Amino acid sequence: MCRQAHSVAGLLDALRALWGVAEQTDAWLVQALDTLNREALPDEVVAQMAGLWLPHRYHARSGRLHWCLPDGPPTEPFHDEYLSRCWQRSALDQLVTPQSSLRALAACDGRVPRALPAGFIFHLSRCGSTLLSGCLSELDDAVVFSESPVLTEVLVDPALSPQDRRAHLQCLIDLKAGLFPGRRMVVKWNAWDIFQWDLLRGLYPAVPAVALVRDPVEILASHHALAGRHMSGDPSLAWVDRVFSTSKAASVLEHRIGVLEGMMQAMGALEGSPALARIDYAQLDGQTIRQVASLFGLRCGAEDWSRMEQRMQSNAKLPGTRFAPDRARKAAVFSADESLSIRQRLSGLHRSLVPQPEQRAPQREVAHAL
Repeated sequence: MCRQAHSVAGLLDALRALWGVAEQTDAWLVQALDTLNREALPDEVVAQMAGLWLPHRYHARSGRLHWCLPDGPPTEPFHDEYLSRCWQRSALDQLVTPQSSLRALAACDGRVPRALPAGFIFHLSRCGSTLLSGCLSELDDAVVFSESPVLTEVLVDPALSPQDRRAHLQCLIDLKAGLFPGRRMVVKWNAWDIFQWDLLRGLYPAVPAVALVRDPVEILASHHALAGRHMSGDPSLAWVDRVFSTSKAASVLEHRIGVLEGMMQAMGALEGSPALARIDYAQLDGQTIRQVASLFGLRCGAEDWSRMEQRMQSNAKLPGTRFAPDRARKAAVFSADESLSIRQRLSGLHRSLVPQPEQRAPQREVAHAL
Protein backbone atom coordinates (compact mmCIF):
# COMPACT_ATOMS: atom_id res chain seq x y z
CA MET A 1 0.00 0.00 0.00
CA CYS A 2 2.76 2.47 0.95
CA ARG A 3 4.88 1.59 -2.07
CA GLN A 4 1.99 2.31 -4.41
CA ALA A 5 1.67 5.89 -3.15
CA HIS A 6 2.60 8.38 -5.88
CA SER A 7 2.87 11.45 -3.68
CA VAL A 8 3.95 12.41 -0.18
CA ALA A 9 0.33 13.20 0.69
CA GLY A 10 -0.77 9.78 -0.55
CA LEU A 11 1.98 8.09 1.45
CA LEU A 12 1.01 9.90 4.64
CA ASP A 13 -2.61 8.85 4.15
CA ALA A 14 -1.48 5.24 3.66
CA LEU A 15 0.57 5.43 6.87
CA ARG A 16 -2.40 6.78 8.80
CA ALA A 17 -4.43 3.77 7.71
CA LEU A 18 -1.58 1.34 8.36
CA TRP A 19 -0.80 2.69 11.82
CA GLY A 20 -4.42 3.35 12.79
CA VAL A 21 -3.80 7.04 13.53
CA ALA A 22 -6.35 8.73 11.29
CA GLU A 23 -6.54 11.75 13.60
CA GLN A 24 -2.82 12.61 13.44
CA THR A 25 -1.48 15.54 11.41
CA ASP A 26 1.06 15.43 8.61
CA ALA A 27 3.61 17.07 10.91
CA TRP A 28 3.14 14.34 13.53
CA LEU A 29 3.63 11.61 10.93
CA VAL A 30 6.75 13.24 9.49
CA GLN A 31 8.21 13.60 12.99
CA ALA A 32 7.44 9.95 13.75
CA LEU A 33 9.14 8.86 10.53
CA ASP A 34 12.16 11.03 11.30
CA THR A 35 12.50 9.34 14.70
CA LEU A 36 12.25 5.87 13.16
CA ASN A 37 14.72 6.78 10.42
CA ARG A 38 17.35 7.66 13.03
CA GLU A 39 17.15 4.29 14.77
CA ALA A 40 19.05 1.20 13.67
CA LEU A 41 16.71 -1.55 12.55
CA PRO A 42 16.70 -4.84 14.48
CA ASP A 43 18.40 -7.77 12.77
CA GLU A 44 15.11 -9.60 12.25
CA VAL A 45 13.70 -6.63 10.33
CA VAL A 46 16.84 -6.36 8.20
CA ALA A 47 16.50 -10.04 7.33
CA GLN A 48 12.99 -9.40 6.01
CA MET A 49 14.30 -6.58 3.79
CA ALA A 50 16.52 -8.95 1.79
CA GLY A 51 15.33 -9.17 -1.80
CA LEU A 52 13.16 -6.05 -1.45
CA TRP A 53 15.36 -3.17 -0.29
CA LEU A 54 18.66 -1.96 -1.73
CA PRO A 55 21.62 -1.31 0.59
CA HIS A 56 23.03 1.83 -0.98
CA ARG A 57 25.49 3.58 1.35
CA TYR A 58 27.76 2.79 4.27
CA HIS A 59 29.14 5.40 6.68
CA ALA A 60 32.28 4.06 8.33
CA ARG A 61 32.27 6.61 11.16
CA SER A 62 28.83 5.58 12.41
CA GLY A 63 28.99 1.99 11.20
CA ARG A 64 25.53 2.49 9.68
CA LEU A 65 24.23 0.99 6.45
CA HIS A 66 21.49 2.88 4.59
CA TRP A 67 18.72 1.32 2.50
CA CYS A 68 16.21 2.41 -0.15
CA LEU A 69 13.71 0.84 -2.52
CA PRO A 70 15.06 0.28 -6.06
CA ASP A 71 13.44 1.79 -9.14
CA GLY A 72 14.12 -0.78 -11.82
CA PRO A 73 17.60 -1.68 -13.07
CA PRO A 74 20.23 1.09 -13.14
CA THR A 75 21.09 2.62 -16.51
CA GLU A 76 22.64 5.88 -15.29
CA PRO A 77 26.39 6.49 -15.82
CA PHE A 78 27.05 6.24 -12.08
CA HIS A 79 25.23 4.51 -9.26
CA ASP A 80 24.87 7.77 -7.33
CA GLU A 81 22.71 9.07 -10.18
CA TYR A 82 20.57 5.95 -10.08
CA LEU A 83 20.00 6.48 -6.36
CA SER A 84 18.89 10.04 -7.08
CA ARG A 85 16.35 8.64 -9.51
CA CYS A 86 15.04 6.26 -6.83
CA TRP A 87 14.51 9.13 -4.39
CA GLN A 88 12.97 11.46 -6.96
CA ARG A 89 10.43 8.93 -8.21
CA SER A 90 9.40 7.28 -4.96
CA ALA A 91 7.53 9.09 -2.21
CA LEU A 92 8.38 6.18 0.07
CA ASP A 93 12.12 6.63 -0.51
CA GLN A 94 11.79 10.33 0.21
CA LEU A 95 10.25 9.84 3.65
CA VAL A 96 11.37 6.38 4.72
CA THR A 97 15.16 6.11 4.93
CA PRO A 98 15.93 3.03 7.02
CA GLN A 99 19.36 2.28 8.39
CA SER A 100 20.95 -0.66 10.11
CA SER A 101 24.30 -1.65 11.49
CA LEU A 102 26.69 -3.14 8.97
CA ARG A 103 26.89 -6.30 11.03
CA ALA A 104 23.13 -6.77 10.60
CA LEU A 105 23.98 -8.00 7.10
CA ALA A 106 24.71 -11.36 8.70
CA ALA A 107 20.97 -11.72 9.28
CA CYS A 108 20.46 -11.62 5.49
CA ASP A 109 22.77 -14.55 4.83
CA GLY A 110 20.86 -17.20 2.92
CA ARG A 111 17.79 -15.00 2.42
CA VAL A 112 18.66 -14.46 -1.25
CA PRO A 113 20.56 -16.78 -3.64
CA ARG A 114 24.34 -16.61 -3.67
CA ALA A 115 25.33 -14.42 -6.64
CA LEU A 116 28.15 -15.03 -9.09
CA PRO A 117 28.76 -11.76 -10.97
CA ALA A 118 29.03 -11.95 -14.74
CA GLY A 119 32.03 -9.65 -14.84
CA PHE A 120 34.11 -6.94 -13.21
CA ILE A 121 35.34 -3.70 -14.80
CA PHE A 122 38.58 -2.17 -13.48
CA HIS A 123 40.14 1.01 -14.84
CA LEU A 124 42.69 3.77 -14.29
CA SER A 125 39.87 6.38 -14.41
CA ARG A 126 38.87 8.46 -17.44
CA CYS A 127 39.58 5.46 -19.68
CA GLY A 128 36.15 4.80 -21.21
CA SER A 129 34.90 2.55 -18.41
CA THR A 130 31.72 4.63 -18.07
CA LEU A 131 30.97 4.13 -21.75
CA LEU A 132 31.53 0.39 -21.39
CA SER A 133 29.38 0.02 -18.27
CA GLY A 134 26.68 2.26 -19.77
CA CYS A 135 26.48 0.17 -22.92
CA LEU A 136 26.29 -3.06 -20.93
CA SER A 137 23.47 -1.57 -18.83
CA GLU A 138 21.39 -1.42 -22.03
CA LEU A 139 21.37 -5.22 -22.23
CA ASP A 140 18.19 -6.92 -21.04
CA ASP A 141 20.43 -9.71 -19.72
CA ALA A 142 22.48 -7.45 -17.41
CA VAL A 143 22.25 -5.25 -14.35
CA VAL A 144 25.24 -2.94 -13.94
CA PHE A 145 26.41 -1.32 -10.71
CA SER A 146 28.74 1.48 -11.74
CA GLU A 147 30.96 2.60 -8.86
CA SER A 148 28.45 1.66 -6.18
CA PRO A 149 29.19 3.79 -3.09
CA VAL A 150 28.33 1.07 -0.58
CA LEU A 151 30.74 -1.44 -2.12
CA THR A 152 33.74 0.86 -2.22
CA GLU A 153 33.11 2.32 1.25
CA VAL A 154 33.13 -1.16 2.76
CA LEU A 155 36.34 -1.93 0.87
CA VAL A 156 38.14 1.19 2.12
CA ASP A 157 37.04 1.10 5.78
CA PRO A 158 40.30 0.54 7.71
CA ALA A 159 38.37 -0.50 10.83
CA LEU A 160 37.12 -3.66 9.12
CA SER A 161 39.26 -6.78 9.09
CA PRO A 162 39.88 -8.45 5.71
CA GLN A 163 37.56 -11.25 6.80
CA ASP A 164 34.77 -8.79 7.63
CA ARG A 165 35.26 -6.91 4.36
CA ARG A 166 34.96 -10.14 2.41
CA ALA A 167 31.86 -11.30 4.29
CA HIS A 168 30.08 -7.94 4.05
CA LEU A 169 31.02 -7.44 0.42
CA GLN A 170 29.73 -10.86 -0.58
CA CYS A 171 26.44 -10.27 1.23
CA LEU A 172 26.02 -6.84 -0.37
CA ILE A 173 26.62 -8.29 -3.83
CA ASP A 174 24.09 -11.05 -3.12
CA LEU A 175 21.50 -8.50 -1.96
CA LYS A 176 22.04 -6.23 -4.96
CA ALA A 177 21.87 -9.07 -7.48
CA GLY A 178 18.83 -10.56 -5.76
CA LEU A 179 16.78 -7.46 -6.55
CA PHE A 180 17.03 -8.14 -10.29
CA PRO A 181 16.32 -11.84 -10.92
CA GLY A 182 16.95 -12.93 -14.48
CA ARG A 183 19.74 -10.40 -14.99
CA ARG A 184 23.47 -11.06 -14.71
CA MET A 185 25.36 -8.66 -12.45
CA VAL A 186 28.28 -6.53 -13.69
CA VAL A 187 30.27 -4.37 -11.27
CA LYS A 188 32.35 -1.41 -12.38
CA TRP A 189 34.71 -0.69 -9.50
CA ASN A 190 36.25 2.65 -8.62
CA ALA A 191 39.76 3.29 -9.92
CA TRP A 192 41.34 2.85 -6.48
CA ASP A 193 39.67 -0.53 -6.02
CA ILE A 194 42.42 -2.01 -8.20
CA PHE A 195 44.36 -2.27 -4.93
CA GLN A 196 41.65 -4.65 -3.65
CA TRP A 197 42.26 -7.12 -6.48
CA ASP A 198 43.50 -9.93 -4.23
CA LEU A 199 40.46 -9.67 -1.95
CA LEU A 200 38.01 -9.56 -4.85
CA ARG A 201 39.76 -12.34 -6.76
CA GLY A 202 39.78 -14.43 -3.61
CA LEU A 203 36.00 -14.06 -3.35
CA TYR A 204 35.29 -14.52 -7.05
CA PRO A 205 38.18 -16.38 -8.72
CA ALA A 206 36.14 -17.40 -11.76
CA VAL A 207 34.58 -14.02 -12.58
CA PRO A 208 36.01 -12.57 -15.83
CA ALA A 209 37.36 -9.03 -15.66
CA VAL A 210 38.46 -6.26 -17.98
CA ALA A 211 40.98 -3.54 -17.14
CA LEU A 212 40.87 -0.28 -19.08
CA VAL A 213 43.92 1.93 -19.67
CA ARG A 214 44.66 5.16 -21.53
CA ASP A 215 47.45 7.54 -22.52
CA PRO A 216 48.55 8.97 -19.14
CA VAL A 217 48.71 12.55 -20.45
CA GLU A 218 45.02 12.31 -21.39
CA ILE A 219 44.09 10.81 -18.01
CA LEU A 220 45.87 13.54 -16.09
CA ALA A 221 44.48 16.26 -18.36
CA SER A 222 40.99 15.03 -17.51
CA HIS A 223 41.75 15.22 -13.78
CA HIS A 224 43.17 18.71 -14.32
CA ALA A 225 39.70 19.76 -15.49
CA LEU A 226 37.83 17.90 -12.74
CA ALA A 227 39.79 15.85 -10.21
CA GLY A 228 38.46 12.51 -9.04
CA ARG A 229 38.44 11.56 -5.38
CA HIS A 230 41.69 9.61 -5.64
CA MET A 231 43.46 12.53 -7.34
CA SER A 232 42.33 15.14 -4.81
CA GLY A 233 44.40 14.03 -1.81
CA ASP A 234 41.44 12.48 0.02
CA PRO A 235 42.94 11.31 3.35
CA SER A 236 40.42 8.46 3.64
CA LEU A 237 42.28 6.62 0.87
CA ALA A 238 45.74 6.96 2.43
CA TRP A 239 45.59 3.54 4.09
CA VAL A 240 44.52 1.82 0.84
CA ASP A 241 47.96 2.39 -0.66
CA ARG A 242 50.83 4.74 0.09
CA VAL A 243 50.46 6.44 -3.32
CA PHE A 244 47.42 8.29 -1.96
CA SER A 245 49.40 9.90 0.86
CA THR A 246 50.10 13.52 0.00
CA SER A 247 53.55 15.10 0.33
CA LYS A 248 54.03 18.79 1.06
CA ALA A 249 57.10 18.72 -1.17
CA ALA A 250 55.17 17.47 -4.19
CA SER A 251 53.21 19.68 -6.57
CA VAL A 252 49.63 18.76 -7.44
CA LEU A 253 50.76 17.34 -10.78
CA GLU A 254 53.63 15.39 -9.20
CA HIS A 255 51.20 13.88 -6.69
CA ARG A 256 48.79 12.85 -9.44
CA ILE A 257 51.60 11.36 -11.52
CA GLY A 258 52.55 9.28 -8.48
CA VAL A 259 48.97 8.12 -7.93
CA LEU A 260 48.56 7.12 -11.57
CA GLU A 261 51.95 5.39 -11.54
CA GLY A 262 50.91 3.34 -8.51
CA MET A 263 47.63 2.28 -10.11
CA MET A 264 49.37 1.38 -13.37
CA GLN A 265 51.91 -0.71 -11.48
CA ALA A 266 49.10 -2.46 -9.60
CA MET A 267 47.37 -3.21 -12.89
CA GLY A 268 50.62 -4.41 -14.42
CA ALA A 269 51.05 -6.85 -11.54
CA LEU A 270 47.91 -8.65 -12.75
CA GLU A 271 49.74 -9.91 -15.84
CA GLY A 272 48.88 -13.56 -16.38
CA SER A 273 45.74 -13.47 -14.24
CA PRO A 274 43.11 -15.84 -15.65
CA ALA A 275 40.03 -14.40 -17.36
CA LEU A 276 41.47 -10.87 -17.48
CA ALA A 277 41.44 -8.75 -20.64
CA ARG A 278 43.10 -5.33 -20.95
CA ILE A 279 41.61 -2.69 -23.23
CA ASP A 280 43.09 0.65 -24.25
CA TYR A 281 40.78 3.65 -24.60
CA ALA A 282 41.62 3.90 -28.30
CA GLN A 283 40.33 0.35 -28.87
CA LEU A 284 36.94 0.87 -27.25
CA ASP A 285 34.49 0.67 -30.15
CA GLY A 286 31.29 -1.28 -30.73
CA GLN A 287 33.09 -4.47 -31.67
CA THR A 288 35.19 -4.40 -28.50
CA ILE A 289 32.14 -3.76 -26.32
CA ARG A 290 30.35 -6.74 -27.87
CA GLN A 291 33.45 -8.83 -27.19
CA VAL A 292 33.30 -7.79 -23.52
CA ALA A 293 29.61 -8.74 -23.40
CA SER A 294 30.56 -12.14 -24.80
CA LEU A 295 33.42 -12.50 -22.29
CA PHE A 296 30.92 -11.82 -19.50
CA GLY A 297 28.45 -14.34 -20.95
CA LEU A 298 25.81 -11.68 -21.67
CA ARG A 299 23.31 -12.03 -24.50
CA CYS A 300 23.24 -9.19 -27.01
CA GLY A 301 20.25 -9.30 -29.36
CA ALA A 302 19.32 -6.90 -32.14
CA GLU A 303 17.32 -4.59 -29.85
CA ASP A 304 20.12 -4.61 -27.27
CA TRP A 305 22.64 -3.69 -29.93
CA SER A 306 20.45 -0.87 -31.22
CA ARG A 307 20.29 0.67 -27.74
CA MET A 308 24.04 0.25 -27.30
CA GLU A 309 24.73 2.00 -30.61
CA GLN A 310 22.59 4.94 -29.53
CA ARG A 311 24.42 5.07 -26.21
CA MET A 312 27.77 5.22 -28.00
CA GLN A 313 26.76 8.40 -29.81
CA SER A 314 26.29 10.29 -26.54
CA ASN A 315 28.71 11.65 -24.00
CA ALA A 316 29.16 8.69 -21.63
CA LYS A 317 28.78 10.79 -18.49
CA LEU A 318 26.12 13.16 -19.84
CA PRO A 319 23.53 11.03 -21.69
CA GLY A 320 21.55 13.16 -24.09
CA THR A 321 24.61 15.26 -24.91
CA ARG A 322 26.28 14.35 -28.18
CA PHE A 323 29.88 13.24 -27.86
CA ALA A 324 32.56 15.62 -29.15
CA PRO A 325 36.17 14.39 -29.55
CA ASP A 326 38.53 16.18 -27.18
CA ARG A 327 42.00 14.70 -27.63
CA ALA A 328 43.40 17.93 -29.06
CA ARG A 329 42.08 19.88 -26.08
CA LYS A 330 43.60 17.40 -23.63
CA ALA A 331 46.96 17.52 -25.41
CA ALA A 332 47.05 21.29 -24.89
CA VAL A 333 46.40 21.24 -21.13
CA PHE A 334 50.02 20.83 -20.03
CA SER A 335 53.15 22.73 -20.94
CA ALA A 336 55.83 21.00 -22.97
CA ASP A 337 57.90 20.41 -19.82
CA GLU A 338 54.91 19.00 -17.92
CA SER A 339 53.99 16.66 -20.77
CA LEU A 340 57.59 15.49 -20.99
CA SER A 341 57.66 14.80 -17.25
CA ILE A 342 54.48 12.73 -17.50
CA ARG A 343 55.70 10.75 -20.48
CA GLN A 344 59.14 10.07 -19.02
CA ARG A 345 57.54 8.66 -15.89
CA LEU A 346 54.50 6.85 -17.27
CA SER A 347 54.71 6.13 -21.00
CA GLY A 348 56.71 2.94 -20.50
CA LEU A 349 54.12 1.66 -18.06
CA HIS A 350 51.34 2.55 -20.47
CA ARG A 351 53.00 0.66 -23.31
CA SER A 352 53.37 -2.40 -21.09
CA LEU A 353 49.65 -2.33 -20.30
CA VAL A 354 48.36 -1.90 -23.84
CA PRO A 355 47.44 -5.18 -25.58
CA GLN A 356 49.69 -6.19 -28.45
CA PRO A 357 48.89 -4.71 -31.91
CA GLU A 358 47.53 -7.97 -33.28
CA GLN A 359 44.93 -7.99 -30.50
CA ARG A 360 43.74 -4.43 -31.04
CA ALA A 361 40.39 -3.40 -32.40
CA PRO A 362 40.28 -0.54 -34.95
CA GLN A 363 41.12 2.77 -33.29
CA ARG A 364 38.72 5.68 -33.02
CA GLU A 365 37.75 8.18 -30.36
CA VAL A 366 34.91 7.02 -28.18
CA ALA A 367 32.06 8.75 -26.42
CA HIS A 368 33.73 9.41 -23.11
CA ALA A 369 33.23 12.50 -21.00
CA LEU A 370 36.11 14.52 -19.61
